[in-house]
Amino acid sequence: MAINITKNNFIVIKTLFENKYITKSTFKNKKLLSALLACNSISISEERPAKIYLNDEKALLGMIKANGYNVTSLKDIEHFINQEEKPKSRDDVSNDYSDTKRVESKSFNGLMIAVLDKLEVTFNNEKEYLYPNMLGTGLFLHYSSKLELPDDVIVVGVENPQVVWQIKKYKYLFTQNKKYLFLSISEYKTNYQYKWLETFKGEYIHFGDFDLAGINIYLNTIIPRLKKCKKHSFLIPENIYTLIKEKDYKKDYSHQTKYENIESKDDFILQELIGFIKTNKITLEQEMLSN
Repeated sequence: MAINITKNNFIVIKTLFENKYITKSTFKNKKLLSALLACNSISISEERPAKIYLNDEKALLGMIKANGYNVTSLKDIEHFINQEEKPKSRDDVSNDYSDTKRVESKSFNGLMIAVLDKLEVTFNNEKEYLYPNMLGTGLFLHYSSKLELPDDVIVVGVENPQVVWQIKKYKYLFTQNKKYLFLSISEYKTNYQYKWLETFKGEYIHFGDFDLAGINIYLNTIIPRLKKCKKHSFLIPENIYTLIKEKDYKKDYSHQTKYENIESKDDFILQELIGFIKTNKITLEQEMLSN
């Protein structure tokens, strides 16, 4: 169910955009607050009084948009605030509701997926087959549909949707004799993928950017939703350290210092990658692994 965002909520969000932080007590919409925390668009400090800090403007706007509000900028937020300043006639309300530039339906809430090989699944309680997509495309499943996978299918959560659409270029990273379903976990268009992951009982592999922000998504957004999953891991190719050193990309690290305290207590291989990134202050986007 979509989250209702009131005028007062938009006023608080506007302040957050302008000042980059607000006191937690001013944010009254607990359901929206939880959703924004889940997509890492905000963080809450432990200081007193507690403060909410803006982490990712695009993710925050994406979460608002996923709940039916066509918001892509601070200007759009101001529009929703000003829209409530004066009384409206019944005709005005009807016109606003039908204005597709401002109000967006939930038509695109669902799963964006891709496969490398023909894959048998259960879709709406019937046996169906998924087929490899054309390069540059993905298959979208509406949230009202029901997708179930055989026990031997591995779900690969992909941080950037562009990689899902180009997944054939990354085929060499995955064992050929196994079955995979690639799932976009980007929250910019939909958050239904998180709800679906909570029901998944098979093996999950996270394919994200090789930086602290990407690892933070896996540790603090994805893993908490995999309670029914039998196994999960972060994809780390054998040559990843060589690739990161070759690219020597340091620009992004300066924007990720807020994640320097993250650690993986249960996965020593991932912890080694975290330490390497912190020590060398270099990162690598997953798109760089394209073949």
